[in-house]
Amino acid sequence: MSDDREEVKFSLNVMINKEKSKVLFAEADNHFADTLLSFLTFPLGRIFKILEKHYGDEAPTIGSLSSLYRSLANLDSSHFVTDGAKQILLNPISSFDDEIEGLKLDISDSPPVKYFYCTKSNHNEFRSVSIYYDELLLLSCCKKCFNFMKKKIVPKSSKAASSDGVFAIHKDSFIISDDLQIFPNEMGISGIITIVGIADMDKAELIKVDLGFSEIMNLLKASLTSPTPLSDLILNKTIQMNSSTVESQLNIEEENANSRALSLKVIIQKSTGKFLYAQAKEDFVEFLFSFLHIPLGGVEHLLGGKTCVKAIDNLYRSTADPINFKYFKSLNTKKRLMEPNLPHGCISDNHIFPLTEESLPPRYFINEVCLFSSLKFPNGQGSYLRGQRTYQVKDDLTVLPFCIVSILSSLREKKISISDAKEMELQIGLKEACRILKASLKQPKRED
Repeated sequence: MSDDREEVKFSLNVMINKEKSKVLFAEADNHFADTLLSFLTFPLGRIFKILEKHYGDEAPTIGSLSSLYRSLANLDSSHFVTDGAKQILLNPISSFDDEIEGLKLDISDSPPVKYFYCTKSNHNEFRSVSIYYDELLLLSCCKKCFNFMKKKIVPKSSKAASSDGVFAIHKDSFIISDDLQIFPNEMGISGIITIVGIADMDKAELIKVDLGFSEIMNLLKASLTSPTPLSDLILNKTIQMNSSTVESQLNIEEENANSRALSLKVIIQKSTGKFLYAQAKEDFVEFLFSFLHIPLGGVEHLLGGKTCVKAIDNLYRSTADPINFKYFKSLNTKKRLMEPNLPHGCISDNHIFPLTEESLPPRYFINEVCLFSSLKFPNGQGSYLRGQRTYQVKDDLTVLPFCIVSILSSLREKKISISDAKEMELQIGLKEACRILKASLKQPKRED
């Protein structure tokens, strides 16, 4: 699979300024537009995983998600209901994984597809669509011939990309701005110049660029860390994300009726008002780990397209733009990109966000009894973490088992006396949860 990916190339016509300091816009086909849109389908935990796999020790820091993911990886398995529960969090799947395989270039590193099949015939086969329905009930069988069913794993294979595309339909080309706005080229040159904001086309220069697997990985990284990812990629002009310019007020009109509130004890420094750490129960930590299951499109939906990541905001808004409606394969395709469902079974009892899971189709049941059982969760649902545990959560979302000795040592190193520490009890509802999610994407300030 890796060798196949290395052979794939996208050819782009790129308009840059003559000083070669900025990409004005690029023209690309629907396959490249599909690859960009696929970024919205990646769960946050998978983004960290594929970037770390590709870049190794040089993997970029993605806000506080990097420290959250590493905390999860370093947390002893005894904190989880099963080893499988931890692995599900570390390796989140996407409800788009089947479609992603049809891309001209798939960088998602999604797991192989699992099926359950009848051992006597090929007429009955079930796609394993749940994260925890991993085994058939011992007595369940094929509904047609009443024979036992078995599990098989279908290795991923490189599929020839459909000319009709996965998300965007086949057309002559799409225009992509430096900050990842996508729009059809039918708008004409005057419309493109107006939207992209080009002051003087006489100072523009056309170049042709071929992008392969490594360049698309660089583009994914740049889209999360820079307001001008195409300039970063093509001209090697790295621009630090200025959070102050993209910060916007989060507008959440009302609490979701099904949302819950979690209690959190926060310790601050009285003399400065600075956050020191939070003392949290397993429900709050499980809520934090749930971030890793949410795809980028889901984050955008929760935050109303106003995150701290300008390029991804623009990509999402391009999906929402009515002018692009007819260029999606279907209305359902567009809706799913904008409001993606999570795979069946990944939302725990401690969720806060108004997220929706994929539902299991009727063929997964016999007489209203599900065909599948779970080895990863008690009764196939509930929680990831064992109960009655206390954790320390740092400002960068590093999660550690609560240890008073290490906390006192840390305060001593920072020359903070116990008398200068103050405890506060907070309630974390939907508004607070969205603010934490938004802050988790904010890039740390670069120290000069």
